[in-house]
Amino acid sequence: MEIWNLIVKSNTFNFIILLIVLIFLLQKMRISSVLENLKNKIIEKIEMSKKEQEKAEIELSKAQKSIENLDIEIQQSVELTKKNIEGAVTQTLDNAQRQAEKILDNVKTTIENEEKQISSKVLENSTKQALISAKNKIVEKLKSNPELHSKYIDEAIENIDKVVF
Repeated sequence: MEIWNLIVKSNTFNFIILLIVLIFLLQKMRISSVLENLKNKIIEKIEMSKKEQEKAEIELSKAQKSIENLDIEIQQSVELTKKNIEGAVTQTLDNAQRQAEKILDNVKTTIENEEKQISSKVLENSTKQALISAKNKIVEKLKSNPELHSKYIDEAIENIDKVVF
């Protein structure tokens, strides 16, 4: 019986029990897989954004090539009728420039929207994980030292009010 009391009171025994509980909790939480999934989703979104940007750059390149071709068409048309073409040239250049600006604006808007969505999701998930972690730490502290129960409840309420409000 003395050996049993000695084992139970020893720090090594308590440490082993603590390790077993921590290993069990970490296996249940599977934080690494959640973070890995989140990381993969973010990488996918970034790759999709890059593909969209490449598509938009190709379209912008096509638009620029079409503008280059407009000069040749304009020269041929000017030879045929100078009066009628002056107005058409101005209108065509303005339209092409507006189209190029619209495409560029659409690319920028698409990229900005994707960045905002990704940032929002990362922030949301990080906040959730921080709150879960804080809760778990409080519960552990309360289990290991019951006298601190009321103190930690008051502190937790204050911290939650700071985060929420």
